Amino acid sequence: MKKIGLNKWVVLILAPVFILICCMFVCKDSEAENTGDKIDDVVAYESVLVCKGDTLWSIAAANLEQPTKAEISAFVDEIASVNRISSANIHAGNYILVPRYKSC
Repeated sequence: MKKIGLNKWVVLILAPVFILICCMFVCKDSEAENTGDKIDDVVAYESVLVCKGDTLWSIAAANLEQPTKAEISAFVDEIASVNRISSANIHAGNYILVPRYKSC
């Protein structure tokens, strides 16, 4: 049986671990950019009254400055997640929490 030197063990074990960690950071950053994820920037939650005819989409659009469809969609998902609801579960007279972000 051949002895493998310490340097080779370091390369065989640490190199794949290093590569895996780098890939995790790259994937995490690209996912956050793609979804418009701002969860780290939330400074408060505002309670918003749901009025007749409101939808999560209309509430999200009204609470973003110059939103794109992708930003509204991501914000709808975030509002639904925070409140543990779906679009079908909002009713006039109820209150939902809407995240507020720190200014850039």
